[in-house]
Amino acid sequence: MNKYVILIDMSKKGQDYIYYKLGIKYYKNIHPNKFYKRNSDSTFETKTSNELISILNKIYLSFNLSEFYFNKVINEYSESPYSQDAKEKINLLKKLYKSYENISLEENKIINNEKFISEMGLKII
Repeated sequence: MNKYVILIDMSKKGQDYIYYKLGIKYYKNIHPNKFYKRNSDSTFETKTSNELISILNKIYLSFNLSEFYFNKVINEYSESPYSQDAKEKINLLKKLYKSYENISLEENKIINNEKFISEMGLKII
């Protein structure tokens, strides 16, 4: 059986693309699902305070790194096809950051998955 390895030659991609992809990499780390563990009854429970502190540190680092790389695209490659999306991502980062400012490490919550989806007006496809 032959095995093939496909390599992507990043040298053919521009530096703007590389910065943009790095911004996306860290941007994906900013997600509130990291704060919860899923229970067998489809509810989610807040992780322990020690776990939350570690998670918050990683998320804040990801905020800074994603913003740094998106700003590099915007400032150094303003004509880049990724520049507009990088601007939009930075605006989203600002909104996301505000939602993390009010997190309480002392509060233990259990969230009902079905109730949350209903309250948010979401549909499972």
